[in-house]
Amino acid sequence: CPIHKERHPSMKVFKDGYNCFACGANGDIFSFVQEMENCDFKQAFKLLGGTYKRHGSEISRANAQAHYNRQKMLREKAEENEKKFRIALMVAIDICQYWISHEEPFSDDWSYAQNRLPHLWHVYECKYLEGEEVEEANVFRRCKEIRQRFVAV
Repeated sequence: CPIHKERHPSMKVFKDGYNCFACGANGDIFSFVQEMENCDFKQAFKLLGGTYKRHGSEISRANAQAHYNRQKMLREKAEENEKKFRIALMVAIDICQYWISHEEPFSDDWSYAQNRLPHLWHVYECKYLEGEEVEEANVFRRCKEIRQRFVAV
């Protein structure tokens, strides 16, 4: 028997376990191997040919990692787009202020800049001071128009 480490004619091994009639030891195949080899369940399981490959958990872990990576990439892209938007808006505001201060009052360029500046400041206030959503595509388009009109490319 596994407990006495000796053979007893009174021990019987069944399909699903063992029983020692001499000492009363019994259990399943895993406890038999654990007693014989003096090991824990995991080691007995491996000795009996079992494996601990967790296919489902590896897939779940891979899916979780892929989801995390996608979310991180989306956050980084959103932060990059936010930075580009803020820079475009601030550059357009600076350009308009420059032309207002350097052009002849009521000239075409002065009037154009004077008309665009309040809209740009309104967008800035809405987005950055009040936290409202703005139509970024239209603002980008207006900023591009301002740069094209005043900055030689």
